[in-house]
Amino acid sequence: MYEHAQHVSRETIKEVCPALLRVALESERGLLKNQLGSVIFHLQKNERINTVIGLQKLIDAALIVAPKELFKILESSDADAQELAKKIKGLL
Repeated sequence: MYEHAQHVSRETIKEVCPALLRVALESERGLLKNQLGSVIFHLQKNERINTVIGLQKLIDAALIVAPKELFKILESSDADAQELAKKIKGLL
């Protein structure tokens, strides 16, 4: 999954990361109270959430807390994000 996220465009990252961050923060399960949540918080605090690493961690988090919302965001975005959604579904 991480390998596929490395190949999306910068524009896609800038578009989907804020939406995925909202999903992670506003999920029914609350904030991610684990190592993954700490990494996401650290990336956000250091303004690095809109990076490939940020995207990878946000995908991980969204798969845990709201997988349907993850795919909804990716599938309603640009072609890179739609292709990423297909690849992730193929892995699952």
